[in-house]
Amino acid sequence: MPDWFVPETYYYLWNEGKLIGEFRIRHHLTEALRNGAGHIGYSIKRDERGKGYGTAGLKLTISEAKKIIPEDEIYLRVNKDNIASQKVMLNNGAYRAGEDEDHYFMRIKKY
Repeated sequence: MPDWFVPETYYYLWNEGKLIGEFRIRHHLTEALRNGAGHIGYSIKRDERGKGYGTAGLKLTISEAKKIIPEDEIYLRVNKDNIASQKVMLNNGAYRAGEDEDHYFMRIKKY
């Protein structure tokens, strides 16, 4: 594997046999990921948004990430114009650790 790749685990959120969303945990971070996308990425199907699935799915994913990642905090990134995802992260204990022109860099303490 190229040295810029990192191991990832994918999780899928289902409700009564219907796929709702996808969550990804990167097991460790390169410098680019540390200053970029972070440990967790996720998406919820457009027609399932606004129903609490993002918050619930991220909670489950954070629980697994705490077992996997070596850092003391879980790193996430969100677009500044994505208010819904910002709320999902804040609902799961995130705080804003920094920003660039287009993104907020969020962190969640492992302990």
